[in-house]
Amino acid sequence: MTRILRPAIQTALAVLTLLMMTGCELRELCYDHSHEEGNVMLVLDLQLDLDLDFPVSIEDHTKIIPPEYMEVCFYDPQDGRLVKTEYVGTYGGPISIAPGTYDLVVFAFGTEWTQIRGESSINSLEAFTSDITLQKQGLLAAITRGDEPEIQTGGPIIYTPDHLLVAKERVLIPRPTEEVQVVTIEASAATIVETYSFSLTNVKGLEYIQTADAFVSNQARSNYFGRGELNKQAVTINFPVEADRTVGILHTTFNTFGKLPGESHSYLHVVLVNTGGEVVTVSVDITDQFEKPDHEIVIDVPVIIPTPESGAGIAPTVDPWNEENNDVPIG
Repeated sequence: MTRILRPAIQTALAVLTLLMMTGCELRELCYDHSHEEGNVMLVLDLQLDLDLDFPVSIEDHTKIIPPEYMEVCFYDPQDGRLVKTEYVGTYGGPISIAPGTYDLVVFAFGTEWTQIRGESSINSLEAFTSDITLQKQGLLAAITRGDEPEIQTGGPIIYTPDHLLVAKERVLIPRPTEEVQVVTIEASAATIVETYSFSLTNVKGLEYIQTADAFVSNQARSNYFGRGELNKQAVTINFPVEADRTVGILHTTFNTFGKLPGESHSYLHVVLVNTGGEVVTVSVDITDQFEKPDHEIVIDVPVIIPTPESGAGIAPTVDPWNEENNDVPIG
């Protein structure tokens, strides 16, 4: 008897192992379908046009580049927990998901600066960017230090975020029938990042500028796009500025998760260094300009870039701020 049953048991175990590795999970909501094809077809409409007429800039944030992949998260609408994650192509693709009602969140996967965390819950799902280098932090500290506390910036200083395309839908996935094996979900994905331009229009001595940096204060630290709220922590964003000598202006475009709501003031700080190492700074309250529908910030205060002692052209520069060195233990 033993010799007869042992091969049967071994065969049954082998079949069960094969099913566990290659087939459906053995649970109530699993049904007969192809996991390669999926029971849902997700169709995405990407909103790539911001409809903003800004000047051309080297750092042109008005263009949204379609991502190669999109991450698809299904959340329980009762407690917000993550049920399943899938990945599809730029404009969607097939998905396998058990029947039920879900909060669907689809977002671009793999931007350069905007990062994602908190995917385990729709309430903690967050888009954020990293803090800038210590060198740039010292650059800003030098111009906000002094007797004008209203222009001092608090909190971290971050890089301007990339556009992040996001689609959100409450979806009902039915059980397949003989007539309908695959259901189609259509969703529209738009950026959660705001784009602005700014111009410094009254600048003399543009030909002597070697570097130009801008900082905008009282911006949102991040975006909890799962629940549709901005992070209330105030930060300053940093971005480079372009000198356009043909028209005599400094200008650029920049992205932000958004200005903090309420009565907090936002300041634009511009740091200009000429080819001789001399520093010129400009600080302007731009709070009201964030309300303009065209998203254009224009500064018309007079700025004069001093002629360097060595004359025009590239010359050796000296950092006007003290450099801080710290020993880092290794091992």
